[in-house]
Amino acid sequence: MGRIRNDGRDELARLYAPQVEQFGIELRPIGDALVGAVSNELADATVCVHRIEGLAVVTSHRIRVRRDMPFVEHGGPGLCVCTLSSDSLALCQVEGADQPSPEGNVAVFGVGGGERTTPLAAGSVQDATSMTLLPAWFDRLGPTRRETVRSLVETVRETCPHEEGRLLDALLREVSPLFGGRLVSERRMVEQLDRVSEAAISWHAERERAERAAGTLRQARLARAARGLVLQHLSEPISIDSLARDLLTSRSRLCAAFRRETGEPLGGYVRRKRMERAEQLLGVPSLTVAEVAAEVGYSRTSSFTVAFEREHGRPPSAWRREAS
Repeated sequence: MGRIRNDGRDELARLYAPQVEQFGIELRPIGDALVGAVSNELADATVCVHRIEGLAVVTSHRIRVRRDMPFVEHGGPGLCVCTLSSDSLALCQVEGADQPSPEGNVAVFGVGGGERTTPLAAGSVQDATSMTLLPAWFDRLGPTRRETVRSLVETVRETCPHEEGRLLDALLREVSPLFGGRLVSERRMVEQLDRVSEAAISWHAERERAERAAGTLRQARLARAARGLVLQHLSEPISIDSLARDLLTSRSRLCAAFRRETGEPLGGYVRRKRMERAEQLLGVPSLTVAEVAAEVGYSRTSSFTVAFEREHGRPPSAWRREAS
């Protein structure tokens, strides 16, 4: 284990160093981990990082936010499995984020490159343990398993159901000294990463086997992929035509598959997710209505206000006053 090398060439450091640096935390080696803590005007925060060079990074953090602040995250290709507090889940753009449990909220999703800025609200509790597996982690798998991983990374962005979620939550907590586990060696961490990845892959493979047997696999994959794209790009213009192009299908086929699979029109899903995200962001007092509008894909504040009022019966400023 070495020092942080956040110089653009260290793929693992890109996944955790920017966040650590924003809170002013200095990570120091303890055994095979990097650990640091800080208490300042921004937050009370403790972070523990395990790096598996070229393959994976495991990050645990307990953060009590003291002041509204923007939080910048950098992505990278691979698969992320994480267990989160309800406040952290609300910021994680996955299906099911609007129905959190008090703790043990497990999300599974493919991650890509790019940067995302999320506002953290003063008083929020940002607790999480996440395992991010880079593509090289899965190179040793057989062709069938690799195909399942490809489908998992490309289409899934959701919380895990209760039974599988409890298993993954327990596995993640075992290797986090911040959540009842303990510091472990790199060898032990690799073994646990294998268990976590296998549990996530098996969950998705079993679901796809059932969908294949029912003759709905193609439409289910298409609907999951569409939901994932919408959730990742809520702050950008989204059209059904652009989603269809990205998914290499026709508009009519995409809309039909989405409605059959979810019971909801795709356009209605986009509007609903924008409004749900807007409600979350309006709860951050430091954000203006114009900033909230931009964060949910509206280039004009007036258009956002009209859409919000149509959905909620009152403009966003009035909704914010009543909700506070």
